[in-house]
Amino acid sequence: MNEELAYDISQCVHRDDLAPEVVAPWQGCDVPALVLRRLATGGLRSLIAMPPAGWSGESAREDGALTQVFVLSGRLRVGETVLGPKGFAVLPGDRPLPLAALEDCDMLVIVDAPVAAGTSPEPVLHADALAIEPFVPVVAGKLLEGFERRVLWLDERTGADTRLLKVPGGFGGVGGANWHPVEEEIFCVEGDIQPDDSRPMRAGSFLWNPARSIHGFNERTEGGCVLLEWHDGPWDLIRAPEADRAS
Repeated sequence: MNEELAYDISQCVHRDDLAPEVVAPWQGCDVPALVLRRLATGGLRSLIAMPPAGWSGESAREDGALTQVFVLSGRLRVGETVLGPKGFAVLPGDRPLPLAALEDCDMLVIVDAPVAAGTSPEPVLHADALAIEPFVPVVAGKLLEGFERRVLWLDERTGADTRLLKVPGGFGGVGGANWHPVEEEIFCVEGDIQPDDSRPMRAGSFLWNPARSIHGFNERTEGGCVLLEWHDGPWDLIRAPEADRAS
C-alpha cells in the first residue's frame, strides 16, 4: 500500500455513547453539548449543541472563525431568521449575529479555521435546507440515480463544503474502498448506513474519515438515509489500489 495512505482508521461514534459536557463554541456562550470531534490542538471541530429554550448568545469568536449550524430539532433564531429542523446557517465570528433558542434545540455546530478580522464571507441563512434545489451527484464517474445532493455551503476561499445527501434504500457503494484528499465528517440525520461491517450507523451516528485514509470496504444502506457531510477542502473520491480494495 502507498505509504502516504492510512488504512482503516475511520472513527465512528453514536451520540448515545458520548458524555454531555459544557463547551463554548462562541465567545462567552456556554452550552450543553456532545463533542463529536476535537482537533489535535484540543480545539472544537464538530459537536451537537443542546441549548435549552430561552438560551441566547451571539456568534462572536476571538479567532474570527466561521461556525456552521444545522438544526436537528427545535427552533433557533439567528438574527431575524428562524431556523427549524434542517435549517442551516454559516455565521461569521468576526461580525457576530445574535442567537436565541426558541425551543429546546439539538443542532450540529461545525467550527471552521480561524480568519483575520473582517475577512469572513457574508452569513448564509437557510430556514429550511430542503428548499435548496437538489441534484443527482456523479461519483467515480457513476451517476447515482435516486440520490439527492444539496450543497448548503461552498467556501470559495478554501474549497471546503457542506452537503445534505439523501441516499436511497438498497444502495451498495460505489465500487469498494476509496479515500479522499481532505478530512470528511458525516452525521446520519435519518435512516441507516454503514461504511463497512464494523461501523453500522443510524440516526445520531457520526463518522470521521481522516484525509488520505482508505475506507468504505462494504458501504451499504438497507432503508436509505439522510446524511450531513462536511469537508475542510476540495473533496474528491479516489479508488484505493486493488490490494486495498480486496482487504
